[in-house]
Amino acid sequence: MTGWRGWASITSGRLYYGGHIGAGGMHAHHAVQLLVGEGLTLRGDEGPAYETTAALVPADTRHAIVRGTADGLLALIDPAQAGRLAQRPAAGSAASWSIDARLPPRRDLPGLVALVDEVIGTTPPRPSHPALVHAMRIIDGTLPEQVRLAAVADAVHLSESRLAHLFRQQAGLPFRPYVLWTRLRGALSALSHGATLTDAAHAAGFADAAHLTRTVRRMMGDAPSALAAGVRWLEG
Repeated sequence: MTGWRGWASITSGRLYYGGHIGAGGMHAHHAVQLLVGEGLTLRGDEGPAYETTAALVPADTRHAIVRGTADGLLALIDPAQAGRLAQRPAAGSAASWSIDARLPPRRDLPGLVALVDEVIGTTPPRPSHPALVHAMRIIDGTLPEQVRLAAVADAVHLSESRLAHLFRQQAGLPFRPYVLWTRLRGALSALSHGATLTDAAHAAGFADAAHLTRTVRRMMGDAPSALAAGVRWLEG
């Protein structure tokens, strides 16, 4: 998708965006996508293009944005945080993705967060276990180097299974997806501050620019440069 011009914020398991949503060709990404805006027109692998004001596209489902919107909201949600909605059938017809949701009065980050929670019925857990909080700090401090569950568990004096359970229970994501979203956040933050694609990839622990690009396309459906240019990044 091209034409990202607005604000964005990335947290563990979610990317929030508000602003201009441009048209884009057929693609799929490993995230549940919520789109809300006047005049949105989507197309799937089957059936005609379909105009809607709100759509929830299942993960790993090919879709195209035939017509975007000048002032819309978009969220990408890791399937692990999407609950039962992650299990929606990946139908090829855009009409099946339409949902009953409206743009909130305030089209800002708090308004979009509240809308996502309302639509998917899940609020991201707030980590409270001291060992989990410590583990998250260790991950932040370890990147861009490789992060291993065994090493982090040992550092916080928990078994691997116990720490893995805490990530699923209180972070809302298994350990490895949590680390990946943390890497993505670091890479996009570096790009937004003017880093080259190669430097951003290395700063976040990706092998190279191509590795970062493939990962961002798979998770978010566009190139990392498109997500950085023209976007004002907010703290989640």
